[in-house]
Amino acid sequence: MKRYLALLWLLVPLPLVVLHFSRGQKWLEIDEARVLVRQGESAEEDGDWEAADASYREAAKLVATSEPGLKLRLDLAQVRTRFRKGEAVEAIDLSESLLNDPSFRTMPEDFREESRELSSRIHYYAAWVMRLEGADRELWMEQAELARQNYRLLVEDFDDPGDPTRHQKDLESAVQLQRLSLTELMGRPLPKEGQCMANQGLSEQMARRRGNRGQGNRPGQGRMGEGPPNKGAGMDRFKPGSGS
Repeated sequence: MKRYLALLWLLVPLPLVVLHFSRGQKWLEIDEARVLVRQGESAEEDGDWEAADASYREAAKLVATSEPGLKLRLDLAQVRTRFRKGEAVEAIDLSESLLNDPSFRTMPEDFREESRELSSRIHYYAAWVMRLEGADRELWMEQAELARQNYRLLVEDFDDPGDPTRHQKDLESAVQLQRLSLTELMGRPLPKEGQCMANQGLSEQMARRRGNRGQGNRPGQGRMGEGPPNKGAGMDRFKPGSGS
């Protein structure tokens, strides 16, 4: 009898060990990711985009397979930080991956609207800067058209009770960008939000990106006025959550 009791006593820690190396490990990773998210938020508030991006990137690695909803929110945060760092190509690539992720359609409406609006603005400013740099029409027009398509989806899919015409105005701005002559565009100041893309050799980077992807492989963006687009929710601080 004593032998069985001793064996039972030795087996007591076994469930704890199993928990630690299974679900327990997952919980630890989520807790660590939350700490990194808070660090990223703090860095964003201070305008330290480099540190914020690094924190979000590390957090995303921790939850890549266990928390797809949180992973998508962290991807969106990285789109924002890379855009603000002036890494337009990286922001565009990550934004396309986000919008085409199968889990994107299951995310809350406000997240989907924020993601598409931020992507639209990045494409819009990329097209503006590339025109000023003298990029080939086909190259800058691709970005302008992606901006127009995304703003069109925002008009069709999302309503803003406070300003029901907001997305419509942005759509008109995207259309106008395609129609303005270069002389007219040069006479307008590049909005402050888009200035992080200037003086980065964006046209050359995008031409190289297209060559790497292949001429026939056009980027996709999920299902298909005057003045710059509105800042919208995409500039708000990242708000952590499962999203599922």
